[in-house]
Amino acid sequence: MNKLPKIKDLQAPDGYFDRLPDDILAKTKPNNSVSWTKYAAAAAILIGLGLTWQFGGIPFEEQPISLDEEAHLYIESQIWTAEDILSFADDPNALLDQIIEEEMPTSEELWAEDESNWF
Repeated sequence: MNKLPKIKDLQAPDGYFDRLPDDILAKTKPNNSVSWTKYAAAAAILIGLGLTWQFGGIPFEEQPISLDEEAHLYIESQIWTAEDILSFADDPNALLDQIIEEEMPTSEELWAEDESNWF
């Protein structure tokens, strides 16, 4: 232990702690200057998209759909109700029978009508 050098008393320089808060705030202040390149890049993107849209750079093809598909779209979006669809039909009973057949397929009867022994 005798070989270790002796440390002198540590003292802060005069006025160090008085200046410390101001020094810390000066180092942490955000840079308020905004680079003009950010605005230039945003403007270039907007102008490019606007010109592309204006001059038809993005092709749009309308895909035809069948009447059945169009009717299903109207029904699914709740624009048409079941009553509306039935009012369009010439024979609403036939339309209802067709829907019932599609929704509930026929199965074999559980028993025959003419079977006399049902027990």
